[in-house]
Amino acid sequence: MWKQIKALVWRRLPDICEAISVRLPAIRAYRRYGWRRKRSTSGGPIVVAGFHGAVLGLGEAARGVVSALASTGMAATAWDVSERLGHPRQLDHGDVATPLGGPGVMIAHLNPPELMQLIAADSTPFEGKHVIGYWAWELAAIPALWRPAFRYVDEIWAPSRFTAEAIQRAAPRGMRVRIVPHFVSVDQRHPARARFGLDPDRVIVLCAFDLRSTLARKNPLAALEAFRFAAADARAPVTLVFKTVGGAEAPEALAMLRAAIGNTPDVVLIEEILTVADRDSLLASCDILLSLHRSEGFGLLLAEAMAAGKAVVATGWSGNMDFMDDSTAALIPYSLVPVDDPQGIYRKGLWAQADVAAAGRALAELIDDRARREALGARARNAARDQLAVRVVADNMRRALDGWGPPSTSRPHDLDGPAHDSRPTLDPRRPLDHAPAAQ
Repeated sequence: MWKQIKALVWRRLPDICEAISVRLPAIRAYRRYGWRRKRSTSGGPIVVAGFHGAVLGLGEAARGVVSALASTGMAATAWDVSERLGHPRQLDHGDVATPLGGPGVMIAHLNPPELMQLIAADSTPFEGKHVIGYWAWELAAIPALWRPAFRYVDEIWAPSRFTAEAIQRAAPRGMRVRIVPHFVSVDQRHPARARFGLDPDRVIVLCAFDLRSTLARKNPLAALEAFRFAAADARAPVTLVFKTVGGAEAPEALAMLRAAIGNTPDVVLIEEILTVADRDSLLASCDILLSLHRSEGFGLLLAEAMAAGKAVVATGWSGNMDFMDDSTAALIPYSLVPVDDPQGIYRKGLWAQADVAAAGRALAELIDDRARREALGARARNAARDQLAVRVVADNMRRALDGWGPPSTSRPHDLDGPAHDSRPTLDPRRPLDHAPAAQ
């Protein structure tokens, strides 16, 4: 009930709520630590602070950083801050104990509001460390209230060029912003349609998202409309599966989705929290992943679907364009429109409105042509392996940490595959391009 009241107040008074939730922790963080913070100049242990125990996309990404570093022989401590920052600890990952201060590296896999809130509560774990902020954002400009957080980081990692450029536009001169994508496992997952009550003889289209990331940004209502177009034109039997999380925290968004689905035939809504294995099985059970998002900072599920060899139908804009093109996904044209988010998280700028009719046509073609979607999925898997496999991303991280973290037990040539940096550091002196024009 309390979370629902907070959500209601946030929607009614977004400016006041944002000021209270971000500005006050920023002031407390400065009074506790900001005025006396000094940059670290020595190496030491690596700590990854994040939502390791929470069922969140940011939590999955934080766990991925620890796994990637481990694959290079660089051990890292996973500091789970989920409960400290208001998220239930639902997974047995990470240590909740507060790390010690002193030399080392702190990779804070938290956006600035959470980072400043954590420092305001206890700055000890950050003291004496080289701090890397791993930030994610989904619009072409970061919120102005994020700017005080630059004081607490020595460099920033971002999962995509789209996000990195948004951060670089606001960063102080000389602040390094490095593009470090999330890795995905390129392996054979096992389908389990019976587990989810899905017909083995139907084409399965999956649309999965977190309602806390806002219904407007994830845009499943457009996916539903595109599916209706496609189902009317396709000859093969097809089912759309919506997989959601975060409904308890965003009940009005969930109610809107349920109302939109109504009595639409062949649409399944799954709300249960899945284990990692079940989630992977659900992805393996689908034939097509559909995402008509208005914006993505990276698009982790899209990358995972590609790695699983699935045909992906997606809006051709924002962070997902780092790792997909029209040879590896069915990219949907769009127009840029003003941001309108009733949940109040995104309030300024532009984002993409996918062409729903075009999405319906692309979806119908893939539904009816198994060979085409399998060929598309095969090219997608190859692209994910070349760009986002753990060996590529982990080597990128290892080189980014060269000289800061403890010595690696693996040398570069010990890694599986060639070492190349497909996501370079942004040059702070280079003029940044404007956001892409509408296609």
